[in-house]
Amino acid sequence: MSTSNDTAANAGVTAVYKVSADRLWQAVDFHQPSENIMPPIASSTLHGKGLGARKVNTLQGGGEVHLQLVYYAPGQHAFNYVIQSSPLPVVNYVGEVRVTALGADRAQLTWRGVFDPNGVPREQADSILQGFYESIAGRLGERFPKE
Repeated sequence: MSTSNDTAANAGVTAVYKVSADRLWQAVDFHQPSENIMPPIASSTLHGKGLGARKVNTLQGGGEVHLQLVYYAPGQHAFNYVIQSSPLPVVNYVGEVRVTALGADRAQLTWRGVFDPNGVPREQADSILQGFYESIAGRLGERFPKE
């Protein structure tokens, strides 16, 4: 993944859970309601299915994040998405989600994004997005035992 310039920021999380890759994938698949795994999201609306699907996530406290699915490989437990518009201080955002089987009842989640900061220093944009990813890992840890 790359963005348009040298000041690109990135953030992400990798976590291992005691659950099958299929079950973890079912929880994080783009087509699932975002509010189930993302505490900052109050509600989400999905438009379409598969590659090109769009989602609108309404943030707690207001504001909408408009997403589009740009890569989708459910058999490989992987997808990429872009943020088309949002109140977040980032542009040129590309997110990547991967679930990797580590055995029958162990799976690793990797969720990261590459983006350009918009209106804030790179470190601040990194910190905001990092907090978002960590909230996802924590919420999933409430459903599945985390290693």
